Amino acid sequence: MTDKEWASSRSAKNMLSMLHQEQPQYLATQVRQLHKFLIACCWKHQHLIPQDSLRSGLKGAEKWIRGEIDEAELNRLEYYAEADAFFLDYATTPEEITEIKTLIEGIEEVREMPFDQARSLLRDAAYFANGSIMYPLFDRLPWVESLFASEFLFPDLLREFLEPKF
Repeated sequence: MTDKEWASSRSAKNMLSMLHQEQPQYLATQVRQLHKFLIACCWKHQHLIPQDSLRSGLKGAEKWIRGEIDEAELNRLEYYAEADAFFLDYATTPEEITEIKTLIEGIEEVREMPFDQARSLLRDAAYFANGSIMYPLFDRLPWVESLFASEFLFPDLLREFLEPKF
C-alpha cells in the first residue's frame, strides 16, 4: 500500500489487512489507537447499538483508555454488554422476541427490514461493540479478525487514528 492508496481507500478492512501484512510491527505498537478507532466506529453506528449496557460499556472503555477506571471495572461493564449481545442472539420466548421487535421499531434504519435481517444487523453491531469494548484484552493482539473484518469500520476514522508511513 502507498500513501496515496491509504489516503484514498474506501475500505478500512482492506487498509487494516494491508497494514497487518506489510507493517505488523507498526500495527503491534498501535493497540491503544486501534482501541480508540474501534470505539469511534461504534459511536458512528450508535443508532444500531441502543442498549444501555452496550453504551455504558463503550463509555467505560473510553474511561479505561484515559486511566479513569481499572480493568476489573471494564470487565464488569463488558459482562453486561455481552449479555445484551447474547440476548439478541439467543432470545426465543415470545416475550423476548417482542422485546427485540420493540427495539427494532425504535430504529428507523432497520424498522422496514424483515425481522430476521434487522435482528441479525443489531446482533452483529452488538457483538462488534462488545469486542471493541474489550479489544486490548484479547490474547492475539493487535489482530482480531472478527473486529477488523467488520462491516462497521470507517476508513476516515482509521486515517484519523493511525498514520503509518509507506
